[in-house]
Amino acid sequence: MRSPVLTRLLAAALLVASSSAALSQAAWVPVLDVNDLVIKQVAQFAVLVYGLAHHRDLAYVGVVRAQTEQAVGGGTNFRLVVVAARPDGGGSTARYDCLVWGVPGSRSDTWKLRRFRKIVQG
Repeated sequence: MRSPVLTRLLAAALLVASSSAALSQAAWVPVLDVNDLVIKQVAQFAVLVYGLAHHRDLAYVGVVRAQTEQAVGGGTNFRLVVVAARPDGGGSTARYDCLVWGVPGSRSDTWKLRRFRKIVQG
């Protein structure tokens, strides 16, 4: 006869194992239209927040590639390759690898810029 505590522990372990399997199945999905309004807004958010946080004057130019993934606990992760330029840089542009989390349709203060790194061409 099993004790109630052992039964609960076993049930909890099964629940964790099943949720871990579900999380490992989450996959990045390519966005076919990088000119989609939501994708453009997420990219503009990333450029703006990075510029404000790091005192860089960057201007959004466009999105090269985008992927989305359902985030654990809700919301959506956006992985983007964004092109931005320094307005005073004579028109030179650079690509940036961005990771943004947010809930489409929610207020902007709930969104988070997780990563914004310059992609070194080489």
